[in-house]
Amino acid sequence: MIKNTIFWQNQANQGNDEINAIGSSPVITYCDIDGGWQGVGNIDIDPLFRDTANGDFHLMATYCGDPYDSPCIDAGDPDILDFILDCDFGLGGARSDIGAYGGDNLGYPTEIIEQEEIIPKAFVLLQNYPNPFNAATTIRYSLRYESEILLSIYNLLGQRVETLFDSMQEVGEHAVTWDASRFPSGIYFARLQTACRTENIKMILLK
Repeated sequence: MIKNTIFWQNQANQGNDEINAIGSSPVITYCDIDGGWQGVGNIDIDPLFRDTANGDFHLMATYCGDPYDSPCIDAGDPDILDFILDCDFGLGGARSDIGAYGGDNLGYPTEIIEQEEIIPKAFVLLQNYPNPFNAATTIRYSLRYESEILLSIYNLLGQRVETLFDSMQEVGEHAVTWDASRFPSGIYFARLQTACRTENIKMILLK
């Protein structure tokens, strides 16, 4: 899981994508990624570092005398608050910034959680995150065997309102983002089905 991180002009990757996911399904949110990446809160805009030639990767901010305001200011994880205007730390007035100097100076600028790849021992549908959510949420699940799966969303009336995935999928952990921006607030259910198993979770959409 990666959030509040900038991947921009990765010279070591020699012109390829900023991120190469091999044999995994990373959940990446609230990041600024050159070339873009699917995920909640991700953007694809020049982060406007202050002075990369001299190793200064702070974000530009007019508050600090820079000519521009970085688009990464106040664009990070909204669950991490940032009320400190400090040119060496967070620059936003409400929520964390994206980047190594995002957030405030209390110790959570950038978060990358590396997880060892393990073959799941069971068929599991995990609780979506965030929940409750506004507009988009991530649904994670694991498959012990390669399976034909159907991942669908249902409303309180039991009506299927959207199909998120309907195909064969390999063993391992998987994540799908549901963009519910066109649906009204309320309770919904995610249902994961294979030929012999079905699991459901309850989700709360608040707008």
